Amino acid sequence: MKRFAALLLLLALASTADASGVSLRWGGCEGTANRNFACDKSTGQELLVGSFDPPSGIAHLSGMEVVLRITTADGKAPSWWMMFSAGSCRRSSVTLAFDMSDQVDCDDPWSGQAGGGFGAWEADGTGINVRMVGAVPPSAMGPVSSGRTYAGFKLLINHQKSTGAGSCGGCEAPVCIKIEAIKLTDPGRLIDANSHMWENKTWVLTDGINAMGGASQVATWQGGNANCAAGLAKPSTWSELKSRFKSK
Repeated sequence: MKRFAALLLLLALASTADASGVSLRWGGCEGTANRNFACDKSTGQELLVGSFDPPSGIAHLSGMEVVLRITTADGKAPSWWMMFSAGSCRRSSVTLAFDMSDQVDCDDPWSGQAGGGFGAWEADGTGINVRMVGAVPPSAMGPVSSGRTYAGFKLLINHQKSTGAGSCGGCEAPVCIKIEAIKLTDPGRLIDANSHMWENKTWVLTDGINAMGGASQVATWQGGNANCAAGLAKPSTWSELKSRFKSK
């Protein structure tokens, strides 16, 4: 948690601006919207990639904070999808990475130097809220251009405990996974050299990438469900999204 708190300091916000779009796809930046799995083996893994088309004006991208929402038709949180917290059925079955150098369909804004982790993976009675943060050292900050797609993060989800004795229920359940918001950060201009105070600009991205068509901010598992469409309503403000988490 100390590492997570330190990363949040790098992402401290002071102002916000309009943003472009986000995408979540299986297999790569321009992969598939849905993934079907027979839940018949406990080996292997899936790759889920989050990407973004930034707004103009970001000269020194320093990091990102992401909120994901995982939902099922009945509003429950299947044990198969509880992958992070102590006591979870499939703890350690998901890995978060910001090394996007293997993505050929979009650009790596981090130049392979970003690091980060999960802030939370919590069930709230109607679904699962996931919070992630990543940042680069000052020497690796650089510009990103509007109209281009950049790979932001990737989740590696393994098949552990999908079948057999000790398996976790819910692998076969249709699920919606949505990027509620991605917040991009740029330190901006130096306001006061004596106090090391920076402008700290932020942009919150919530909509899908237009060029990808449809609701690109949503990926589905086992075909998804009606909650996917219902979840496309305009998300809450960033402060309201953060208030969903027990660990603020």
